[in-house]
Amino acid sequence: MSGNPDVNKQPLHPDLADFVLVGDVGSGKTALTLALLESSDQVLKTQAVVFHPSHVVDTPGEFTSRPAYYGALLSTIADISTIVYLQPANSRAFSLPPGLLHVYPGKRVVGVVSKTDLPDADTETACRIMAEHNILPPYFLTSTATGEGVAALRSFLISLQAPDASTGANEKRAECAGVGENEF
Repeated sequence: MSGNPDVNKQPLHPDLADFVLVGDVGSGKTALTLALLESSDQVLKTQAVVFHPSHVVDTPGEFTSRPAYYGALLSTIADISTIVYLQPANSRAFSLPPGLLHVYPGKRVVGVVSKTDLPDADTETACRIMAEHNILPPYFLTSTATGEGVAALRSFLISLQAPDASTGANEKRAECAGVGENEF
């Protein structure tokens, strides 16, 4: 639970739980967190880790862009089952050193291409960048400006809470969430 009085104390989406959003500064983590939770809170720059109810965690982008904060990132994700990595559709850079998201065995890493609505968006390159860094498909193409992909990602994350959800995102669960396979 956050010390921020503006963060809702009751879960807005009680079935949505146990994941952390990770990505570079400006990748859209806070906007996507609020969209997934269907919160009307204002999107502000995240200065510190924000713990929403049900173990939904929003991290500051500095955790990925500054090596001095890698320890803080690893501490934050230690007790969370699913890491949601955001790769902006208009960025050709991967914001973490190889393998950092895979330090803890058994964690699911879900790849999300954010900001797909931007004029310079290149979703194919964003998917390829994640694949090159061992983040396996399916990838979720999202835009918090248009709402694209948010409901599908929410459904997928909720499906991971099912008692039979196995470790790792698999194609069958992605199809249930209405996400097709990426071609690249």
